[in-house]
Amino acid sequence: MSGRNILLVVIASSVFAVAFIWWQAADPGYRVVERIPGMDNRPVRTAVADSITIGENFEMLGELTGSEEGSWTRFRGAFFDNISRETIPLAEKWDTSGPPVLWRTELGEGYAGPAVSNGRVYILDYNERRKADMLRCFSLASGTELWRRWYKVEFKRNHGYSRTVPAVTDKYVVTMGPRSHVMCVDAATGDLKWTRDLEKEFGIPGSAKGKITPEFYNGQCPLIDDDLVILAPGGRAIMTAVDIATGKTVWETPNADSMRMSHTSIMPMTISGKRMYVYHAIGGVVGVSAEKADNGRLLWKTSDWNPSIVVASPVYLGNGEFLAFGTYGAGTARIKVSRNGDTFTATVVQKHKPNEGISAEQHTPIKTGDYIWTVMPDNSGELKRQLTCYNISDIRKPVWTSGKDLRFGKGMGPYIMRGDKMLLLDDEGTLYLFRTGEGTAELLAKHKLFSAIEAWAPMALAGRYLILRDAHNLLCIETGEKN
Repeated sequence: MSGRNILLVVIASSVFAVAFIWWQAADPGYRVVERIPGMDNRPVRTAVADSITIGENFEMLGELTGSEEGSWTRFRGAFFDNISRETIPLAEKWDTSGPPVLWRTELGEGYAGPAVSNGRVYILDYNERRKADMLRCFSLASGTELWRRWYKVEFKRNHGYSRTVPAVTDKYVVTMGPRSHVMCVDAATGDLKWTRDLEKEFGIPGSAKGKITPEFYNGQCPLIDDDLVILAPGGRAIMTAVDIATGKTVWETPNADSMRMSHTSIMPMTISGKRMYVYHAIGGVVGVSAEKADNGRLLWKTSDWNPSIVVASPVYLGNGEFLAFGTYGAGTARIKVSRNGDTFTATVVQKHKPNEGISAEQHTPIKTGDYIWTVMPDNSGELKRQLTCYNISDIRKPVWTSGKDLRFGKGMGPYIMRGDKMLLLDDEGTLYLFRTGEGTAELLAKHKLFSAIEAWAPMALAGRYLILRDAHNLLCIETGEKN
């Protein structure tokens, strides 16, 4: 560098220094200070602990007054068939204002369904502001929130958050959260009884933090069977039973084939005189003994039907046969379980794509007598998004369809039955009322309840009340006959 250039650099540096000192002395109203986290209104980044204290927080919000008839105590109701056996008649028609909306409340984004018992509505929710998995309890009659039990757990939104239905008895409520955290509380008071972290207990070596939960979070609803809670974690055990009073493990069924947790729920079935728990996992389908003499024993398994993602749960047809469903074009399999003494075998006797026969993308079909009802998925050809009915003797050709002029949103909404009535909610917020018969149905009424966003959650039908939701709102509807 030449002497002239050095002189220019020195002069420029001196001018800058003098200007800076003058600017500071003039007190322009701000200072050059050391950067401190939070001073620029950005959130302070803190290390997130890997420990989660399930159910640690509780809020009492109101008191239950009065009582209401009706219950819906678990996923698909008392008999696991999505049919209410209560005798309160449903309305035959609605006036122009539709069925009355008795109350509504806002929820965090998700698809979790409600359970109802002893005048209370229970629903699992995710509060994004608190980053909390939250069991909320409401009055069935008024919609008043009574209490909430919650705990902090962070994860990214992935098509919503919560998507399961609590299981309820007179004494207990059991939930299974988005990341497979199990919580048992007192049904009346919300007092915490016990918790289990299935990801920690049954983690899979080599997966991220031993992950067992499916990609779109847990969709498995807990099953209460007498004094046991039955769960299907995957990992080292395909199924396990927990004592409902203590939370202690009663038995585990080894997972020799490394099957994974799916979005389906365990369905009790009695096949060839043997009561069993049937579970459609990722990797195959299994049957586990539900009898005290050999509770937890693996009776049979098959990997001949193995879709990559499954949501709808198996439906028993009778004569040792049940249907298992796959999503994203996988279709349906008819599986037969045979018995020879104490030995059981499962055989896939039929399978087809959605455009070739009965199929279910999300909600589990409803069987009534010799007929089975479903809303067909988008990839089922001319039947897409239609309500259809099949005879169980021929699951390829429908005996009734709602027709090309009566389709239901994206075909992802729920449906439920009582007597000869079916209530169907499309995923855009219109509620339909059908009268069903032997392989046929008649539309009695329909009404746009609200501008729904992804109304995908299972509904609950308890007494004269229908409790339903979309991704953000919970509604209680009056569906009983008017006096």
